Amino acid sequence: MYLEPSDKDLFFKLYFDLLYCVNIKHKIVKHFGDSRFPKIVDSGDANLVREKLFENPKWIDEYLNKYGDEFTEEERNILVSWRDYYIRDTFIVIKYLTKYSVFMHETDKGDNKLYGITGLNHPFAELFDKNDLPILVAALLLPFKNKIIYDGLVSAFNVRIGPNMRKSMNESYRISKEKYGIIERLPFDDSAPRAVVKTRPKTAPAKPIQQKDEKYQEIADIINRFCEEELDAEFTEVCLFVLGKLRRKRPSPLTGGKANTWACGIVYAVCSNNFVFDRSQSYYMPAQDIADWFDLSKSTAQSKASEINKLLKISIFSPEYVIARAREQINGLQNMMRETDNILKLFE
Repeated sequence: MYLEPSDKDLFFKLYFDLLYCVNIKHKIVKHFGDSRFPKIVDSGDANLVREKLFENPKWIDEYLNKYGDEFTEEERNILVSWRDYYIRDTFIVIKYLTKYSVFMHETDKGDNKLYGITGLNHPFAELFDKNDLPILVAALLLPFKNKIIYDGLVSAFNVRIGPNMRKSMNESYRISKEKYGIIERLPFDDSAPRAVVKTRPKTAPAKPIQQKDEKYQEIADIINRFCEEELDAEFTEVCLFVLGKLRRKRPSPLTGGKANTWACGIVYAVCSNNFVFDRSQSYYMPAQDIADWFDLSKSTAQSKASEINKLLKISIFSPEYVIARAREQINGLQNMMRETDNILKLFE
């Protein structure tokens, strides 16, 4: 996931002007843009100014004292948050999720924390191939509008991570996720573990049905885990709605087949119905990645999803199977279809 265009523009406006003015005052590099709010800067120069700035974060106070009246209260608060809550260090890029990329950071206390990092112009996953993970990088993390971003300047270390180290990192990821969750905003209060984790726990009971049913609950738990890691609560709600519809059918098809396969088929059907496989979507996820998460082949996932689509007649024009973010696109499609019908009628 990456920032909306308006948020991206705001970040670059504030950040590049901050670097420009810091450089004018402290003369770190010879040239940094032609004027305030530069549109294009040299990444090497930007890196040098940034390093000096965050070695001396109180320079942000100097900037605010001189130029603060030019900005809105929200913009000033963003700048203050950079002064107080930045994290400049080395990180392990350990996992790509639909919502963000996960950076693992070893703290001074010797434990690890996981940060969900939103990209600027594009998802971080486009910088480094998924198959190369985990990767050791040097980066600066900044709070920004209830998200954590990096400033666009990142360098990877040419370090080979062997299978034993990967195993150890994955175990550290598991332990940290159970203890703190994936941290989505700064600052984070580590005296209250799980304070910022998504509200739905791994084994949350499925809401659509209250009756106890081992097979049903097993499927619901798998769906909850997938959506917590890869999507969000909106998808959880729709997937569990589909699960409830399948359970209420008589006879219920859930009595046959494996729970994992049913969970995968439900997720795959809902994702397909909500344009998740469309690269233009902010919540894009490849179909193969879904199948891989469930340790199934893509053809098995497609087949089970097709079965579910037929059983429930799932359609983009059925609002109960559509998340809110996809409805605007569907409304646009419906309007286009109506306009096409009206044009065709003129020629009848």
